[in-house]
Amino acid sequence: MDNFEFQFQPIGIEKNPRKDELLAKQREGQELSREEAAELQGLFAFPDNPQGASLLAKDVLGQTTEEEKEKLRKYFQRKQFTPEVNSLWDRVEAGDPNVEQVAMSQGKAIEVSPDDQEKIIWTYGLGGCYGCLVYTEHPNGTRNAVLTHYPPTEISQDLAKLRELIGNSLNMKEATTKQTVLVMAAGEWVQDPETKKDSYKVKDQQTADLLALAVQAELGAGVNVKLEPYSETQIAGKKDQGTLLVYIPPTGKGEARYRTWFSGGTLGKQETDK
Repeated sequence: MDNFEFQFQPIGIEKNPRKDELLAKQREGQELSREEAAELQGLFAFPDNPQGASLLAKDVLGQTTEEEKEKLRKYFQRKQFTPEVNSLWDRVEAGDPNVEQVAMSQGKAIEVSPDDQEKIIWTYGLGGCYGCLVYTEHPNGTRNAVLTHYPPTEISQDLAKLRELIGNSLNMKEATTKQTVLVMAAGEWVQDPETKKDSYKVKDQQTADLLALAVQAELGAGVNVKLEPYSETQIAGKKDQGTLLVYIPPTGKGEARYRTWFSGGTLGKQETDK
């Protein structure tokens, strides 16, 4: 196995004596053993995760079981996210009933009554997909949210899921506040032929409109629609790309809000301080 060459020290990471020892050995012209090279690769990949570093070293040497490979895959996945999102992963894996995760080709709904705890519904991996968030508030204080995540090839399934989830909720259909529908679809820069000014718009406006109209058909008049186009270009080192997080506290305990990797805002009526 070829010797590994590492020529950098990550900024902001506490030094690891073992890593420094192996690097010093390299600088002195000594060849690392297969085990040492694998260990060094693990230390660089997971400087603050000893278990991840150890598993990667084992994997490089071909010694991991299928169960360990799956665990290692999750460690790599977690590197893409901030502590906030990783805490949501932890809660999902622990079976927390107040956190709903929506995978691709899925749609889910949450309902928060005035006596409930805050609930969170979220998705990840939006990269060319459509994420549609529907939020309502009922006069009885109940807050509802529906979130779907589908690729462009499954728009008919997306429409069907939206109709199903909204149609199953009497509170949503009777809501007086239907203020925000957030549709996220891949965007592109478009130049106005007259002004020559560039603006960032939804790439497939027809499909985005189709999703919004399906929601309006279920909820009736008075739905405010907001479109947020995003870039499919991955930014090196940026965390939480492709995520949409929606936090719904009970009425009187704070405003409902959403956050993506590029934007954020509040949902529904603005609560006043008492």
